[in-house]
Amino acid sequence: MKTTTSTFPRSAPRISRADLGREPFRVFFPAGVLAGLSGVALWPLHFMGLVELYPGQNHARLMAYGLFGAFIFGFLGTALPRLLSVPVLHWGQTLALLVLHLAMVASFATAHLFLGDVLFLALLGSFVTSLAVRIPKRRGAPPPGFILVALAFVCVAAGAVLAVAQHLVEMDSWWVALQRLLVYQGFVLLPILGIGPFLLPRFFGVESSQAVPESRALSPVWKRKAALALAAGMVVIVSFILEARGHPRLAHALRFVTTTSYLLLEMPFRLVARSNAPGLCLLLALAVLCAGFLTIAISPAFRVSLLHLTLVGGFAVLTFVVATRVVFGHSGQLARLHQRNAWLFLSVGLMLVGLATRMSGDFLPRILTTHYSYGAAFWIIGVLIWSVIVLPKTLRADPEP
Repeated sequence: MKTTTSTFPRSAPRISRADLGREPFRVFFPAGVLAGLSGVALWPLHFMGLVELYPGQNHARLMAYGLFGAFIFGFLGTALPRLLSVPVLHWGQTLALLVLHLAMVASFATAHLFLGDVLFLALLGSFVTSLAVRIPKRRGAPPPGFILVALAFVCVAAGAVLAVAQHLVEMDSWWVALQRLLVYQGFVLLPILGIGPFLLPRFFGVESSQAVPESRALSPVWKRKAALALAAGMVVIVSFILEARGHPRLAHALRFVTTTSYLLLEMPFRLVARSNAPGLCLLLALAVLCAGFLTIAISPAFRVSLLHLTLVGGFAVLTFVVATRVVFGHSGQLARLHQRNAWLFLSVGLMLVGLATRMSGDFLPRILTTHYSYGAAFWIIGVLIWSVIVLPKTLRADPEP
């Protein structure tokens, strides 16, 4: 009888249907990559004449809802049931959420903004509901910083409702500005601040100060840390209101001070020397994220361009680095992250080259068209390298679940 050789070793069996419910990152991370590639590719396609409409809003929605949304849903859908000690998602629920996400991405990619906005609201509502119905059964409490995750969902829900309303009624410009800030920044920045102090210390080989024992009761320490996180989140939201009201310098200064201070308080940056490749990329991304806010506070006239430091060099690089650890950790490959991993430096480096090239187009208008396209190409190549190395591992089950 003819035998076949499996692509995966016995220690890393293929995932089962149940794994898709228990660990929805396995389908949402690839879907997020698809959304991100589609969103960035709109620029060269537009300049080549293949996409007629200016892709500003389509691109922004694809990146915020499609790329970042998929990684947020995939991570939280995997982590929260474990942290709360509640039943995991069923594979059918994960499949339904994925279908909504793919339909939304297709809508934005084809310039059907209203349909895409409605589909995102449906996706957001379905995801929140699927987890909320499990909360009464919880035996544990989430890390205190996760209160910022809840605040992020409030922000994006409000922003998504405002986005839908803009299609139906004429709205004052400050509401439009606030909607974009809540969606494009609040939806990503607040989870980074909330999840980061719990997850990111693991990049340095230390236990998080936000790790709490399994208990329904909320300890005094938990309450103090949650109060600090909530205060930081509220200041960030106030900065959004200030910017929408026409005070970008003050808003970004406030955002820089709040973000930097909270990270310094909660993150073990003193352990940089013990870091590995993902840890070093993580530190670089956090520095660029904060630098984006600081440079806009100094030169608010260039805030559209400088904001890409935060969005691309900060949010996006952080997303891919954290996703690397999640995928490797859930496929029995975690030890490999302590190796050299030059591929990760190459991938992140190309993303940052794409960022610099894209930004140069804003400062030199005569090269805007070509540099937007070159920047997109560098970023896409960097993401494809990451995808080739990381995404196949989403098909491997954890040998020690």
